[in-house]
Amino acid sequence: MTPASKTAAIDLATLPGRGRQVMLDDLPGGPWLTTVDGVSEDGVVLLAPPRLGGKTVRLPIGRRARVSYSLGEVPTEMDVEMVAAPDGASPSYTARLVGGPRRLQRRNAVRVPINLIAQATGDDKTISAVTENLSGGGALLRVAQPIKANTDLAIKVECGGAVGTVSLKGRVVRCDRVGAEERPWRVAIAFVDPPVTTQEQLVHFLFERQRELRRREAGLD
Repeated sequence: MTPASKTAAIDLATLPGRGRQVMLDDLPGGPWLTTVDGVSEDGVVLLAPPRLGGKTVRLPIGRRARVSYSLGEVPTEMDVEMVAAPDGASPSYTARLVGGPRRLQRRNAVRVPINLIAQATGDDKTISAVTENLSGGGALLRVAQPIKANTDLAIKVECGGAVGTVSLKGRVVRCDRVGAEERPWRVAIAFVDPPVTTQEQLVHFLFERQRELRRREAGLD
């Protein structure tokens, strides 16, 4: 592990600025919605303590974590090490950047647990579905009947509001039976060459929805 302070200075334009909301993941109970209180070229990131039910969440020190945010509507993440908790000198958690920020490949885009009405069309047959989670790179669908791996599909997801219906091409990665309920099959879909504008629109929608979910859980709405 090479701390950012021992490498070249980091371009601050690639980091989330002060006041920016981010998702802090890979820690107990996460992901946590929090806000950047400050960032420096030597890789020190100050994070506001996340809150849940009106109470401050205690985060473990000495643990690695992942900070997710959007950079020009492109999902971006960076690895950090939690090095200090809030105290009398600072009201923020102190984290140190490990390596540099990275724009996510489509298959690694941030996944958001969200239930939306969807349709999957392939081989001249359309199957109704509900999303279990969704990202800019793919979806996990619950369906009533299995779909074979490597099947090419036309996917429509009803996001509602200003976004409306998002149409993408996808390919089945796997299909597993998970129960005997109305939609007992879980199908993992990878989007195939999604148009940049469509993907950015979907990513923006998902980031906003994730923020809403975390705010509700924290009792802020």
